[in-house]
Amino acid sequence: MLKLSKKYIVALAAVIVAVVAASLLPPQVLRLIVDDYLLAGRMEGLLTMGLLYLGSFALVGLFDFLKGWLLTTVGQIIVKNVRSEMQRKLNRLPASYFTKNSGGRITSKFINDVDNISVLFTSGVISMAIDCFKIVGIIVSIWIFSSAMGIFALCLIPVIGLLTWFFKTRMLCSQKANLIELGKVNNHISESIRNILMIKAFHKEKYMEGRYKTYLTENYRTMNQVNFYDSCYSPIIQVMTACSIGFILYLAAGGSGNLLGISIGQLTASVNLITNLFSPIDSLGTELSAIQKGMSGIDSVKDFLSQPEETEKETYEELVDTDIELEFQNVSFAYEEGRDVIQGFNLKVCSGDHVVLTGRTGVGKSTLLKLAAGILQPDKGGVKVNGVDTFRIAASQKRKIFGYVQQDVSFIKGNIWDQIRLGDASIEKEAVIEAIEFVGLKEVIDSLEQGYDTPVAAELFSQGQKQLLAVARAIAAGPKILLLDEITANLDTATEEKIMKVLKKAGGGRTILSIAHRQAASGAAERKIKL
Repeated sequence: MLKLSKKYIVALAAVIVAVVAASLLPPQVLRLIVDDYLLAGRMEGLLTMGLLYLGSFALVGLFDFLKGWLLTTVGQIIVKNVRSEMQRKLNRLPASYFTKNSGGRITSKFINDVDNISVLFTSGVISMAIDCFKIVGIIVSIWIFSSAMGIFALCLIPVIGLLTWFFKTRMLCSQKANLIELGKVNNHISESIRNILMIKAFHKEKYMEGRYKTYLTENYRTMNQVNFYDSCYSPIIQVMTACSIGFILYLAAGGSGNLLGISIGQLTASVNLITNLFSPIDSLGTELSAIQKGMSGIDSVKDFLSQPEETEKETYEELVDTDIELEFQNVSFAYEEGRDVIQGFNLKVCSGDHVVLTGRTGVGKSTLLKLAAGILQPDKGGVKVNGVDTFRIAASQKRKIFGYVQQDVSFIKGNIWDQIRLGDASIEKEAVIEAIEFVGLKEVIDSLEQGYDTPVAAELFSQGQKQLLAVARAIAAGPKILLLDEITANLDTATEEKIMKVLKKAGGGRTILSIAHRQAASGAAERKIKL
């Protein structure tokens, strides 16, 4: 999942070494300038050393740029690879996974969790490795100059770390509280705009203003806390830096003599290095947070990729060219464990029968159609056509057996040909035209400037025309069974009557299992079963 090619691994290792080495170079050049040129009074070559000192900073900037570019590239490669693998997995998951996991939750895995994994490498592990090596490099460089000063620098690390942790944790808590209050402010604004007419009608302007002021006050208070910790942290770090430098200067040039035994150039370089010590320690807190989020993202994505996949389905060519008998055999099904939606359901629908399922909302009517089509797998029992379990039938063959029309019509990107075929190249153009004529939409399609090549948008058709397109889509492959999920529920009486006539014509010679709330919508069904 997170594999990188060898060239990127080598490049990352090289960049880490280069960034760390470059960050240690300017203090060393400065030491040479002070000891070998300024104190010695040598003017020859001083300009060259000055340019070298300037060049060392340019080198630091160059390697920082390369680091940023490489980390961004690696991050995008990781995002691409992980999301591609997740997409392949998504296509192989059974329908039951989507009934137990909301679309928002799955989307969050693709977006938030994968982004956190990317940040784990770009702003987490790699950046932490660079900062840790920088700290080690600074300590070693100072230790080479003076072991006493090296010990002092080592003692600074836990002090700076604890101080950073103290302020970062409190700042994080304040930021979380501020985000909550900011959400209330934004929500209040959208709520007020959405309900402005009702607010005016009931003269509640003052009440809404009072609520808004309360939210603003809390937002102001929490933001002040964030600003307080943020304002305190930098000055305290600066004071600590100044105190550390002052202490080193005292030891190096105090009244008791040079206790450190170092040159002025080494002292200058050490002061520079200690100043640079604070920045990587400060960054470690942010990087640890990024690593924690990244590990959480990895766990979430691993859980997604470890989900059981849909088993390979079989083709049953004998079902296509014969009469179909649909049977529910003691079927039970639950979306949540222990809460059966369907329990012990039995029904036999013979070839050519028209059976209507009725009942209150939530009783499991739509679930039965999904079970019949083999989209969902029963927890107990089975749904069979001519003795074959519908869940075992290959998806490529199901359109020739089942024509499924849902209450809500969904369009895919493409023209009218695409809406009917749904990517099935085996459906000829003649079959599409025949299906459109069958449902009575020929004149509507012909009236469009591009005809069947017209790109489809939701506003192009009325609700009734959308349902007729859905019926055309269902019958284009010549299925033996029609599954109709309350397709006239949101239509006016005239449109409903038109669709019922089309369905009656489409049902000739076909087995129909449909859902209806209203008596009129059940039409001339041979059997009506109340759930």
